Amino acid sequence: MADSLDVPLPSDDIPHGAADLPSLRVESYSLDLREEDGFVGDKASETAFRELLDEWRERLSGRGVKPFGEEPTEELERDELDEALRGPARHPGEAAEAETLERALAEFSRDLTDVLIRFLQTPSWRGTQRIVCGGGLQSAEIGQEVLRRAQAHLREADWNIALTPLSHEPDDGGMIGWAYAAPSELLAQGNGFLAVDIGGTNLRCGLVSLPSGVGAPDVVAREKWCHADEAPSRDEMVEHIAVLLRDMAEEAERHGLALSPVIGLACPGLIRPDGAITSGVQNLPGDWSEDGFFLPERIRRAVPLLAGRPSVVLLHNDAVIQGLSEEPSMRDVSRWAAVTIGTGLGNVAFRNHAAFER
Repeated sequence: MADSLDVPLPSDDIPHGAADLPSLRVESYSLDLREEDGFVGDKASETAFRELLDEWRERLSGRGVKPFGEEPTEELERDELDEALRGPARHPGEAAEAETLERALAEFSRDLTDVLIRFLQTPSWRGTQRIVCGGGLQSAEIGQEVLRRAQAHLREADWNIALTPLSHEPDDGGMIGWAYAAPSELLAQGNGFLAVDIGGTNLRCGLVSLPSGVGAPDVVAREKWCHADEAPSRDEMVEHIAVLLRDMAEEAERHGLALSPVIGLACPGLIRPDGAITSGVQNLPGDWSEDGFFLPERIRRAVPLLAGRPSVVLLHNDAVIQGLSEEPSMRDVSRWAAVTIGTGLGNVAFRNHAAFER
């Protein structure tokens, strides 16, 4: 059913999904390069990695021991995969697991490299000097190993591009990035703000503190919800986001933070200035690109006030916001990019404003 709101309410004249941000310009995001069998980026998501792992489990299970037992591949914990990566094989089962993981990592790291090269060949990525990598897979040692191998493959292919991981928890990037995306005059009205990172499997809601001087923004309270386990409808998911935001507003008082009126929402897909999402949300429940559905206005109606002031709800692509969380570390280059390896593969290319380069 379409949202009852036919026309979005005025939002303080601040466009959603803005390309021009305080210190940089978003050159592109959510590139939808295609091949005969689908989107190029689909080969480099964590979903694709687990499909490769599943294929190698089946191939190597004919030796009498099924790698990782009977547990479905999509349910294998990253800690379990990390253990297979770093631990010496002490019996045939562990040897089979180590070989399975090695085959999948080798294939996936080359696929990721191929995807990055395809991005680097597009006009918006041309001249990129550094790529920061985030997403759920980067929270595990296997994600760091993928990055190390992809870096080596890029150099073998004569691409002198540095791949760097996030300098903070991957779960926090999609919230911290709003410190560099939201208008400074709004953020200056407090020393903290609320943010939500909506992914295809998990949703994160957090309270972000802003430094008064030297220092970096920090997520001081967070709630993570694996919505994929509960299969909510779109509207149920939106209602739950509102509940989490109200809870986080109470956390601000306990942490002694004065909230700015900003609520930052990061979501997959292409974001229109009016807050509609046009595509790229196929991993979320229900139809988030439906005509008349404006996520920011739904949230603002549910959380109309913060610290006694009208809420200003802003929406941008999740890869953009996660990439922006590394903005302070990217001021020594002019052009840089970010990818998020999660349920899908997010991507964004940035160009710093010259005045903000070190």
